[in-house]
Amino acid sequence: MQIAALGRPLHPGMLYDCRDDSFIPGVTLWDAEDIEKNMTVHEQNQTKSEITASDSLSKKSSLLDISASLKVSVLGGLVEVGGSAKYLKDTLTLESQCRVTMHFSQKTVFKQLNMKNTSKIICADMIKHGTATHVVTGVLYGADAFMVFDHTASKNEDKQEIHGKLKVMIKKVPSISISGDGKLNMTHEEQETVEKFQCTFYGDVILKQNPTTFMEAVKVHKDLPMLLGERGEKAVPMTVWLYPLKYLDKRAAKLVREIGENLIIEVETTMEDLQRATITVNELLQISETIQATDIQAKLKTFQEMLRQYKITVQKKMSVLIPRICNGETDEDELMQILESHSSSPFTTETMKKWLDEKRSECGVLRSYIDASEDQKDVQIVSPTQHNTLIFNPCYPTIVTFVFTSLKYDEPYISDVKEFLHPKEPMKQINTRDSVGKAVEDDKSTPWFLTPDISQTMRETFDRFKDLVKNEAKTSKFVITYISNPTHPGASIYRYQNGKRLDT
Repeated sequence: MQIAALGRPLHPGMLYDCRDDSFIPGVTLWDAEDIEKNMTVHEQNQTKSEITASDSLSKKSSLLDISASLKVSVLGGLVEVGGSAKYLKDTLTLESQCRVTMHFSQKTVFKQLNMKNTSKIICADMIKHGTATHVVTGVLYGADAFMVFDHTASKNEDKQEIHGKLKVMIKKVPSISISGDGKLNMTHEEQETVEKFQCTFYGDVILKQNPTTFMEAVKVHKDLPMLLGERGEKAVPMTVWLYPLKYLDKRAAKLVREIGENLIIEVETTMEDLQRATITVNELLQISETIQATDIQAKLKTFQEMLRQYKITVQKKMSVLIPRICNGETDEDELMQILESHSSSPFTTETMKKWLDEKRSECGVLRSYIDASEDQKDVQIVSPTQHNTLIFNPCYPTIVTFVFTSLKYDEPYISDVKEFLHPKEPMKQINTRDSVGKAVEDDKSTPWFLTPDISQTMRETFDRFKDLVKNEAKTSKFVITYISNPTHPGASIYRYQNGKRLDT
């Protein structure tokens, strides 16, 4: 069996437990002298690099040579990764984020332990007590490095075009030369393009300073082959070969069963779906903050926290269950039950997407009115709190406000999620397909922002507001904000004189 080291200090002779993918530091099956005497060393000297625009766990796992069984332990939070493997944890945070990653890999030496000539085992008690299932018998040394380049597109930029520019420039990294004064030999246009790129470095090598810009990344890339030392003495374990202890001692613990690959794919898909929802929430939070829609922000933050709690809960359940399955204490059915419970929860992709799409549409409608007022320099978008401060500001005796009035309303979906996570009745989480998320699935009512009559009223109100801006710009302060008023759904115009609201 072979596994990826993932930044863990796994060396020949060390004990490993495949049931939970843990190792026992500081303990070897034989003494150090015996291990060194029976070690065979083979030079490797292999170097490769790859560029990818994918940020999926599947692609990251492929780049790090992570097996399916080890992947499920990573997903369950059982493995604490280090070095270059921390790249696994770096996920996109916004939908508008464009990303291209450069992977550099160098293999130096393969060390293999010849167990035929080893002497007596020095830690037989540990085998007897079942603390490990395997011993490390071979290690491939070297180093991985990942340089992650990001650029967040503005609302006026095309993501596909940015991705294309990222790919083109990252592919040029190995061929870009550095002049005597330390500058990169690039055209002025190329320099302007890469100035917007941000770089994050994850590697098994120690740098004086991690690169954060494209220019710094190019310089680091030139130095990478030399950072492992002249003889590769600074190389770290990359791939590890394991030998079952049961063949050395019948009393040893063993890996009873491995989790099926199809089930692992389901787990991976579930966790990636939850991560995609997190990215969408982050994006919508940024949009709602830009347009000062605090009511929408509050709902999104509530959902964001509940989604975070749910992800932690699922991961904790898996971290307990995976070792029990591998140890033969239970079977895969329990893991399947977790996935089935998820499929009947309010956190399914379909249910989350429906609610999040509604929030996106709501923000889109609000933003369309705000964008339409941008050509009028005298109009300011403010939060309700800022608006309260503004109307009592003596510098502005007259304030005319275009008010969005319908942002405060009940969210049955949020209520269902809260009930799912913290049920008032015992066992209510079970068999929730017909209850949890019902409001989202069954609610056929049209949201306020998609109601034709309300839309027409808003357009007419906005036209009146623009006329007021045109005619009274020199005598009044004009703002846009959000104040709930069910009697005037959609939008209204409020006029304030010396802090007092007048009839409109």
